[in-house]
Amino acid sequence: MERREFIALLGVSAAAIPSAASAAPKYAADSLAGQLVGTWSFASSVNTRKDGTTFDRWGSNPRGIFMFDHGGHYSQIIIGSESRVFGAKTFCAFGTYSVDEAKKVLITRIEASSAARLTGTVQNREIIFLTATEMKYSNSVTAIGAIAEVLWKRVA
Repeated sequence: MERREFIALLGVSAAAIPSAASAAPKYAADSLAGQLVGTWSFASSVNTRKDGTTFDRWGSNPRGIFMFDHGGHYSQIIIGSESRVFGAKTFCAFGTYSVDEAKKVLITRIEASSAARLTGTVQNREIIFLTATEMKYSNSVTAIGAIAEVLWKRVA
């Protein structure tokens, strides 16, 4: 197992440890935050540069998972295709989340991340749509200044 894979698995494991805070549901099932609860599989990400051109940051056949629990905790991993020079593109993070219901914004507080500069920060993602089977959001804070529209499909 490579170092990046180990770090990603460690992050998911830490976020999955049950705590007293997650014993009782924090969010109403019919709220946006309540609708997020569960496991989501990475489907796609379309990134738009400032000049309007688009690209796929993760390459061919990326895989990922985004998990939200009832207590307001999340964990996220995305692994892109291999590069001969740099290896797999990997992003993982875990922490807590909430939703600004009025603005339809997913707010993640990153406790730890594979991108060290993100640890301890807060990210806001505009929820474009959220159904029983799909979630799409816009992330305007990417490492290269692009806007990413990310699609996830519900697993459980």
